[in-house]
Amino acid sequence: MRVYTARWLLPVTSPPLQDGAVSVENGTIVKAGSRKDVLESAGEGAEIRELGDAAILPGLINAHTHVDLSWMGEDPPPDGEFTDWVRGLLERKAGEDPERARKAAQAGIDSMLDRGIVAVGDVSNDTWVVPLLVRSPLEGVSFQEVYGFRTEDAEKWMLAANYRLEILAGDDEVAAAADRWRFVATAHGPHTTSPQLIRMLAARAAASGEPLSIHVAESKGEVELIRDGSGPFPDLLREREMWDTSFEPRGHTPVEHLDRLGALTGGTLAVHCVHLTQADHSRLQMRGTTMVTCPRSNRTLGVGVAPVAQLMSQGIPVALGTDSLASSPDLDLLAEMAVLIEEQPTLTPRAVLRMATLNGAAALGLANRLGSIEPGKADRLVVVPLAADEKHPVTAVCSNPAKIHMLEDAPHGTEA
Repeated sequence: MRVYTARWLLPVTSPPLQDGAVSVENGTIVKAGSRKDVLESAGEGAEIRELGDAAILPGLINAHTHVDLSWMGEDPPPDGEFTDWVRGLLERKAGEDPERARKAAQAGIDSMLDRGIVAVGDVSNDTWVVPLLVRSPLEGVSFQEVYGFRTEDAEKWMLAANYRLEILAGDDEVAAAADRWRFVATAHGPHTTSPQLIRMLAARAAASGEPLSIHVAESKGEVELIRDGSGPFPDLLREREMWDTSFEPRGHTPVEHLDRLGALTGGTLAVHCVHLTQADHSRLQMRGTTMVTCPRSNRTLGVGVAPVAQLMSQGIPVALGTDSLASSPDLDLLAEMAVLIEEQPTLTPRAVLRMATLNGAAALGLANRLGSIEPGKADRLVVVPLAADEKHPVTAVCSNPAKIHMLEDAPHGTEA
């Protein structure tokens, strides 16, 4: 058994604990609490590692990212109107260099590990990135994204999604990671995916108990399309030969649209949720849906600021994601936390830390293993060095610290 002690322990499910400790054995947390209690429980034979002036916290959960788009960090789509950014992204994807994309994806995975991320909700349009993910120490959910706005194509795209999942199920390397990864089909969003296809994907998720991760209410154009068929998206869909001439807008918001299709449940990750009505808030609350916010992506794309503080005050769980390098400068969740607090100062650092840990773990179905420091959970913990006189450790952690370590790699001695 090994015991780690530090100036601060941040369990997430309880307040910060000064002079805390955690004991681990065989990859599992045995006990967490005061230094005195943990050392007494561990007994004389335990190996003790003193981390000094540092905080021990759970590994971070990036609830929404697109690792396969990491190569666009070198050549991001242009800023401007949201639909112009989408056009730029699609144009770049058409000219994707597979080897360049793989190298960038691996670099993106490595960068997340370097910054304390232990699990992700990764969204991709193909299967090639999955082997890179499963070979890494990361765990989580690989959402195989489906889109197609024409109702007549719904069955075709559903069959294509099932084929992707069959390819993954038949891969020995992927199958060996089944204890760490799940692979599910999901809809991209209401502005790119037909009602029939969303309904089919939602029914599949309901039958299998799998989560859905759906972009929703990200832009005003999406709201306009779903509400009355106006805005810039019809033209974009026509350009891509995806427009459905039989589409009948019914005056709904994107959230209501998804709800009526059965896609808004306790297993849904509603990503972005920038443009919401009060009725949308009520629907998210009633369905137990987790909202995932990506503040730096929203800032880059100029779509607005999500009402995170208001949603949390209404009991709606909020998790945190980085989005992709096509719209974010990096995949650093600590930087995301700092920006969120800057934009929404009414949020407490403890609430933001919970978004980046336990809320994300719960949304991805990983709360039994990750997201908090509790006995029985995995010892995927992070150590953040702090100033010797630091009295507000959670604030310090949420201020984008320059140095962090995974627990097993943290320097030990008199200082971290």
